[in-house]
Amino acid sequence: MTEIFDVVDDDDNVIGKATRKEVHSKHLIHRSVMFFIFDKKGKIFVSQRTKNKEFFKEYWSIGLGGHINAGETYDEAVVREAKEEANIDEKPFFMGSLKLRIPNKSDNENARVYGFITDKKLKFDLFEIKQGTFMTVEEMEEKIKKEKFLPETKDLLEILKKFKNKT
Repeated sequence: MTEIFDVVDDDDNVIGKATRKEVHSKHLIHRSVMFFIFDKKGKIFVSQRTKNKEFFKEYWSIGLGGHINAGETYDEAVVREAKEEANIDEKPFFMGSLKLRIPNKSDNENARVYGFITDKKLKFDLFEIKQGTFMTVEEMEEKIKKEKFLPETKDLLEILKKFKNKT
């Protein structure tokens, strides 16, 4: 099945539609959601992508997420993605937004960032996630110094710290 995404401008206004392949090959701005998974102690799930991923194979990530289908809202997409990626069905909470612009990597996204708190055993798609564990922010920052993490990690970490400082 061909995935169709809304193409948006820098201000997130829909200006057209395109396939996944087109948005990446033509560097078109499209929408995505990212989310943190927190355990009941406030630790954050950190995962390593598999070699099957389209971009950044085997890189580490402090969040999960995915693209938004044409006509789908951010709120609808994060619920769908959380179920698909980690079998989470708790209610999400909004944490922030970012504009992901990765030169030469074909991904230009307007993203909204959410969080989920769960005490369930997580179930992942092993085609997408190689491994993962819950970490404190401090443990995460140490790992970031030693391993390859996704380019958006700095922005996600900033959103995470701002949110944690508010609570």
